[in-house]
Amino acid sequence: MNRQPNRTRYLFIFLSLTLMTACMMSCRYLSIPAKDDAIVGKADRDAANETTVYNSAVIKGKVNGPNQGGNSTLVIAYRPGDKNHEYTEYAITNRNGDFMLYLPQGRYRLFAVTDYNHNGVYENSEASGLYGSGDTPEEISIREGELISGVVIQASKAGGAGIKLPLELHAEKQREIIRHLTFNGQVLKIYHEYFSPENAQTGYWNPSSFMKAFGAHIYLAEEYNPRKIPVLFVHGTEGTPLNWIYFCMRLDSSRYQPWFFYYPSGIRLSLAADLLHEELRELQNKYGFRKMVLVAHSVGGLTARSCLTRHTDDKQNHMIKLFVTFATPWSGFSAADASQVITHKSIPVWLDLGTQSAFIKKTMEDKLPRNVSHYIFYGKNDKLCGNKALDERAVSCAVKSFGSDCDHNSILSDRKVFSQFNKILEQELQ
Repeated sequence: MNRQPNRTRYLFIFLSLTLMTACMMSCRYLSIPAKDDAIVGKADRDAANETTVYNSAVIKGKVNGPNQGGNSTLVIAYRPGDKNHEYTEYAITNRNGDFMLYLPQGRYRLFAVTDYNHNGVYENSEASGLYGSGDTPEEISIREGELISGVVIQASKAGGAGIKLPLELHAEKQREIIRHLTFNGQVLKIYHEYFSPENAQTGYWNPSSFMKAFGAHIYLAEEYNPRKIPVLFVHGTEGTPLNWIYFCMRLDSSRYQPWFFYYPSGIRLSLAADLLHEELRELQNKYGFRKMVLVAHSVGGLTARSCLTRHTDDKQNHMIKLFVTFATPWSGFSAADASQVITHKSIPVWLDLGTQSAFIKKTMEDKLPRNVSHYIFYGKNDKLCGNKALDERAVSCAVKSFGSDCDHNSILSDRKVFSQFNKILEQELQ
């Protein structure tokens, strides 16, 4: 009997949110591409009882082979039986030969095409490798929200592969190919142009484009120093490492080294958490550090907590001694609940930010590892989070909570807040 009033209430919330979004972002809300429209993808999947059409999972791997470092390689994902007769997704390898394919749930065959003649065009005759043995492709099955890593494609030298691609590559369609610019562990200044607010907005509204250009990586503000403790900062919705500049500039540079996880904030939060875990695992294996700090703002706190609770047995999480969050909406948002009731354009992260979402429920029910000390900072003038930042499920497990006369964003540039944060570092990392 209460369904109609509830639907009316959700409609009011949704319309209010839509109008607010339209005012802030102009037509950006209406231009969410199909690859990032989770509601349309979910509807198509349910109707066909098959696979999703929106990008929701990641295959992470590497192309090995002669002279790969000096050549540009395109990795393409093909779904057998695709009625559109197109490749589903692509990624360009970075300078280390690594790639991240952000694609829908399904079964895929992966092919590599290397621009051996350096003419800027990936030609059918330049097919250099495939995932599988010999010239026989092996299928990879991936579920919604899943990360599959460690995939290796062995590429041959020019003209030596003898691989026939399942579909023709057309030169005229390659003009809009986005080339990957970064790699995990790269040293970049916090004010680098890659961390611009414009790129951060792209990561929220069009995560597929962001993934092609930047992936989801951890960046170092300086060359790794084994004598300094890494402090890994995680941004929130439409965020960027630039949000942390106040903290970064005031950290004791003799004791700490700032790191930043930069990812498209529009992706599923469980996927973001797994990507954070994977990139951190790589760096821990490379550098062998034994102690670090995890610091997060807003929705980044949910991502970071999920990373800790989903991988409690992994050794790099044992290195995380301190977890500090700022203005995190632990309970989610009612407006995101509305996005599940009324059909409309919806970026993937909205599926996880509802107060009743499976992600919120699991993330808040699962306990943090015993070796992690959690401190919560919240703004008394934070109209976005409100009392969501004081959800009992989070507060009850925290060492202490600190309130400040800040709003959702100014909490990251407040002198008293940083002073208290610095005291916690000294206390916990003696």
